[in-house]
Amino acid sequence: MEKTGSKVNKRILEIRMLGDFSFCSNDRMLSGDKVRGKQIWSLLEYIMVNRHNEISMDGLIQALWRDDEIEDPANALKNLAYRLRVTLKNSLDLEDEVILYKHGAYVWNKNVPCIVDVDELEAVYKETQQKSLSKDELLTRYRKMINIYKGNFMPQSSFKEWIVPFNVYYQRIYMESVAACCEILLEREDFRSVEEICHRAIVIDPFVETNHANLLKALIGLKNHDKAVDHYNYVNKLFYDELGVRPSDLVTKLYHDATNKNTALNQDIALIKDNLKEVAKILGAVYCNYEQFKMIYQLEARAALRSGKSIFIALLTVTGKNKKELPRESLDVTFDKIKNAIVSSLRKDDVVTRYGRTQFLLLLSNLTYEDANTVLNRLVWKINESGFHNSIEVFGQFQSLDPIELEERDVSI
Repeated sequence: MEKTGSKVNKRILEIRMLGDFSFCSNDRMLSGDKVRGKQIWSLLEYIMVNRHNEISMDGLIQALWRDDEIEDPANALKNLAYRLRVTLKNSLDLEDEVILYKHGAYVWNKNVPCIVDVDELEAVYKETQQKSLSKDELLTRYRKMINIYKGNFMPQSSFKEWIVPFNVYYQRIYMESVAACCEILLEREDFRSVEEICHRAIVIDPFVETNHANLLKALIGLKNHDKAVDHYNYVNKLFYDELGVRPSDLVTKLYHDATNKNTALNQDIALIKDNLKEVAKILGAVYCNYEQFKMIYQLEARAALRSGKSIFIALLTVTGKNKKELPRESLDVTFDKIKNAIVSSLRKDDVVTRYGRTQFLLLLSNLTYEDANTVLNRLVWKINESGFHNSIEVFGQFQSLDPIELEERDVSI
């Protein structure tokens, strides 16, 4: 304690539960890596999660030793609580006990002055629900919530069932504040701030599509169209690989907006032509995202009727051997090897894309039906015999491309 005249100023204990779990008092800090014994830290976690309530001994024993058999759990809990009190007092140089035992239950000492980040987050969130606030006032509070949220709730223990609901709740209100904040900033054309906020939110959870859409809007607003296209390709691959789905129509439309922005209107045609050339050495088939594949497919379908080209679309499906579930270990590495094998085995005018999490689409040109069948069978055999992963196998099927009969028009030039 520090004394000023007759007044006593108690130390304020700062407790962080977002992005980490740590305690700070003046220049003293305590975190999980400084505590010997995982159960001591687990006890502190449970008490802090339930700090607004009295916690029965039975509740703590169930949380800490759910699947373990111990001879005297009540005595083990008392010893653990004693060791925790000693650790807190010695590590943070506290004058008062922060964990009390009353009426057969443990309780957090509410007389100890402390600042808890999740309590701050909750308080600001409640303020944002007031309908009387102006946009400027809302924006200030959204920014404050975003600054408070340093990461997910108690990330080192996010797998524990009594932490999961809190993690989901705090992340939800954080993502709500990000979306609402970006909506106001986009109206004001503060694209730099939106880019920064969305990048950070995407690191926390890359599967919240609203953040990707707002980031694309910001990049387009900044006229950084190449970066917008790159980000769409990242999102497209991520969603296909991890979820087996395509990005929403909104995200896809923003991608088309970015690709349609011509940043070289005043360039000489020779420079444009040079920019269109492939830089890398051309080896094997073209690999692209699904949206690009779809555009190429539609173009080939338009041209097929007049050109007379034979074009086939093939589908390769990766499954577990003997129709078992796909093994999770090393799956990403295995799929990269399969992709490389497909691309390197096909010709330069063939096109390949990933379709969902476990399939590849192929566009094969200038082949007879028999040749297409031979190519596909050889490719399937090569992958299955490659030894990429001994618990998977690949199946293939193909169909001829359906030409589109374009309406004949009398065009005068």
